[in-house]
Amino acid sequence: MSSTRKILRAFLASPGDLQEERKAVDGVITEFNKSWADTLGYQIELLGWEDTVAGFGRPQHLINPEVDRCDLFIGLMWKRWGTPPDKDGEFSSGFEEEFKRAMDRRERSKSPEIALFFKKISDESMGDPGDDLKKVLEFRKRIMTERTLLFQAFSTIPEMETLVRRKVTEYVKCVRAKDATSEPKEITEKPADSEPEGDTGEESPDSSLVSAEGFTFLKNLIDRIGRKDATADLRASDVARFRLLANSISRPGNQAMALGAHDINILFSARAEGLQLSERETFDLARLGFQYLSNENVPLWCWYSDLPRPQFEVDLVSSSYGANDAEKVGALSVLSALAHELPTGENRKFLLDAWFSEESSARVRSAALEYLTKIGTAADYAVAKKEYDRSDSGTFRKALECMVSILLRTGPGNSAQQLVLESQFESLDAGVLQAVLDGFENLETAKLLLGLEHRNTQVRLRTLKVLLERGSLDEEMAERLFGDSDASVRNEAVRILSKLGRSFTEEEVSKILVQPQQQPSLGSNRKGEKFFALYQMERLKKLPEEELTRQVETGRVYNEEAYFARVERYFAKHVEELRRDIDDTFKAYFEERIRRMEGYYSRISEGKDLVEGAKNLENFLRKGFTRQGLDILCRAGEYEDLQRIRGNLQSGYAGARKADAEYLGKYGEWTDILLLANVEEAILSGYEDFRGEVAKAVLNISREHSISELFSLELPAVILKKTLELCAESRFSAISNDTLFGLLNHKSPDVRKAASIKAVLAFPLARIKSILREYVSGDKYRYYNVIHWLDLGASMPRDEALKVARAAAG
Repeated sequence: MSSTRKILRAFLASPGDLQEERKAVDGVITEFNKSWADTLGYQIELLGWEDTVAGFGRPQHLINPEVDRCDLFIGLMWKRWGTPPDKDGEFSSGFEEEFKRAMDRRERSKSPEIALFFKKISDESMGDPGDDLKKVLEFRKRIMTERTLLFQAFSTIPEMETLVRRKVTEYVKCVRAKDATSEPKEITEKPADSEPEGDTGEESPDSSLVSAEGFTFLKNLIDRIGRKDATADLRASDVARFRLLANSISRPGNQAMALGAHDINILFSARAEGLQLSERETFDLARLGFQYLSNENVPLWCWYSDLPRPQFEVDLVSSSYGANDAEKVGALSVLSALAHELPTGENRKFLLDAWFSEESSARVRSAALEYLTKIGTAADYAVAKKEYDRSDSGTFRKALECMVSILLRTGPGNSAQQLVLESQFESLDAGVLQAVLDGFENLETAKLLLGLEHRNTQVRLRTLKVLLERGSLDEEMAERLFGDSDASVRNEAVRILSKLGRSFTEEEVSKILVQPQQQPSLGSNRKGEKFFALYQMERLKKLPEEELTRQVETGRVYNEEAYFARVERYFAKHVEELRRDIDDTFKAYFEERIRRMEGYYSRISEGKDLVEGAKNLENFLRKGFTRQGLDILCRAGEYEDLQRIRGNLQSGYAGARKADAEYLGKYGEWTDILLLANVEEAILSGYEDFRGEVAKAVLNISREHSISELFSLELPAVILKKTLELCAESRFSAISNDTLFGLLNHKSPDVRKAASIKAVLAFPLARIKSILREYVSGDKYRYYNVIHWLDLGASMPRDEALKVARAAAG
């Protein structure tokens, strides 16, 4: 990204028993420079490395100047202490002198940063340490006692490489702080603690800790605030920019970025009015955008797109060098949404190592796994597998989804299916799981049988279906599933055995389907009860009309299945009877059943109590009968029942169901939109499927009206959101600006987001820009999440804006 590189000098100090480790440190530095010097604008120059090449033969007086000008001092120690640098000197080894010089300068000038690494010593050597090792141990003890420095231990070269890589990365991140996109001059050759040769009294913008543009702004601001009328001349954008520039100045301990969402939005508005920001300020605003991404309350895409191409380098920097988890996760989310490919070779390895390091939180690792789930290659499978093997509850499922997705794209044969069968999980992303299950037909039967024992219900059900279709399922296999924990699997086993010729009594099916829950407090299995009711209904519908009529005429109030089975099977002959009973809300029907009960139980001592119990349930039972009858009418789909279905929704007597929405979507009128959208079931949580059907119905009913008319209606927020999401982009594109602004200023953040994203998907660039300009102009109240999404459409290339918007819309 940078056209120039700032040189940071690292001095490597060690006695002569660590030559291989010294070579490894050089490799780490070389890898870092190849991977990140161009992107970050920082390059590490390794001093002291030439000692290895020269066989540690250089005089100490030639080495000391390099110690004096280094920014990072890396010390390696093992068993040797080293030899004195001269005969009459105060130091017993060259390492001791180098370390002392570095420490003395650090006390004076806070530089260099010092990192010490001790190679672990075997028990054998510790049992009989020589003079050298004793000096090393004394040195290490002194470091521990003084507590001015921390050190780390390693056993192998790969361990040491990881520690050094981490230290170098942290150090560059700390130094780089907030000016990653600047192009600073190279550090001069003067030692860090030397005095400047002259002082002109005037700081040059080129040497400022902020950009040249920022430097000019600050000088101008100081001049202005020094006046008596400074307050009148000061704008909100001036204060916001001043706070932004403060983020460009950091030292270890205060390098975290901090700028409020309000200030960022002020700068966005000022940018629209012509404010010019430096590349460094823009880079910082992009990083802050990543930090706030999950809240969707600040602009991101304008700063992101203003950076030189390819912008996604800022993603890579923030994803690995981010100041906090929010920045890293936000950057990874953008990489994922845009499906940006990673660099190749060492650059890719560096990023993956950073994302999945031991220091990375589960939140960051999960975001990285989501990214690899989308674009990971075959080579990334091992990365996801390593994370999976950690068995971290925060990443376990994401790692498995990542592995499966990579195998679906790149794996041989049925490798993804085989992994799913061998992995015991209870839940997996629905899209990923469905893609795997679609390939079950290609599995060998011997492998597929594993699916019958899988913890996931969908896997077991799909396995049953495939085995049945290929004729590989016998009665014994199906019977084993009678004890399955999920009623849907038990129901499928009964259905399959029935197809294979097995006959069941109702009592047998009831025992199979309606099993007590493992927790006694939960009572019977409601899902199993529903399956059993469906089983009974299907069985009844196979009976001749005469037998059904006999059961209807002799039935009592708790046994009405025959009534509804007869209506469905012989609809034309019995629909008028059903309509009369619905219009009467089954009052006469219920009273007749009570009379039958009274006659039947009159000879039983407890009969009176049974009848009274049924009477007490009258309201509940009649509502249930009415609802069951309405469902039959909705499925039959005859226009003459419109008023019955509408009347029930108006009264709320029997509640609302998906069948009502489907029916009204076909026959409903304009006035039915508000009726359907405001029923209790549409507003309450837990009815997501119903809301979807309501939204579809609303869009169908309104097809003869303009989209502006529809979205001007006072719909409940949950229905309005769903309707916006399901509205075709071509239809939404005709919405008027007045109606659109009403949606963008809706009190519900979900509605505002849905409307903003639909605008990005449906409108041409010119209209999005025009709407955004109008929305942020003037003093009227505006919502930040609207600005966030409209900024996406206005700032990003069209294909990338659509990628992000579609990913957000789901």
